[in-house]
Amino acid sequence: MSAFLEREGCETVGFEKIMWRVVIDAHRILHGTHIDDFVIACANRPVLDAFRTRLLEAFEGTYEDPLEHYLGCEIS
Repeated sequence: MSAFLEREGCETVGFEKIMWRVVIDAHRILHGTHIDDFVIACANRPVLDAFRTRLLEAFEGTYEDPLEHYLGCEIS
């Protein structure tokens, strides 16, 4: 995963190396990881969708639709 994110131009945020960031077409993408789950956030939907598509082409995974729960916390 780290190699993919580095190829995308991402850099780690913080010291735990579980949060990554990149700016694509002037839009910031944040990518957080927890074991085998990812949360990807971006204010521009087409940029987010293109990033997610590249990620899912590189790795076997599924898109679970917009986030409603993460680590047992409900998003309101």
